[in-house]
Formats: sequence, structure tokens, C-alpha cells
Amino acid sequence: NLSSAGVIPVAILSSSTFNATTEINANTLTLAGASVRVAGRSGNTLCHNEDVNSDGLLDLVCQFENDLNVVLGDSVAVLEGETMDGTPIRGQDSIRIVPDN
Repeated sequence: NLSSAGVIPVAILSSSTFNATTEINANTLTLAGASVRVAGRSGNTLCHNEDVNSDGLLDLVCQFENDLNVVLGDSVAVLEGETMDGTPIRGQDSIRIVPDN
């Protein structure tokens, strides 16, 4: 629901050859144009490490502002950003936009 005041959690999964918790620059991430929420005056991104898929590897979970550049009926949201060394990353997944109640 695009009019809700919440955040949208997104997990970037680690693998045996990619450590999302240390290799992703969270400050560069966008989800359908929305940025990662920052905490107060500190300016720290609201991201944390968690094993979301129970594979024994820590994944990066970030809370995105609920101001996505999508419309009712869209079915895909694109995540873009960079690794710590500046390599561009891009991923996408299905979404379901629901109408306001």
C-alpha cells in the first residue's frame, strides 16, 4: 500500500562467493527510486544483518522509504546500487501494489 507510512524491508542475499553484509554500499541502494531510510541525525541507513533464508550466511536487510516510483498494477520492483568498490548491482523481484483502503 503506497499510502502507508511504513517501510519496505528488502533482503540482499549472501552466497558462498558474495558477502552482502560487507560488499554492498547501503548508501547507494534504491528500490524503484526510493532510498533506504536513515536514522535521525546520525544519517545511518536502517540496514541490519540477518540470515533470512536459513543458509547459515548473513544477508543484508534494508528498510526502504515507502515512496516507490510504481503504480497500481506494477508487478516488478528494481533494486539498484553499488558494491563498496563501485561495481553496479541490479536485482528485481515481483511485487503486489494494493489499493488504499
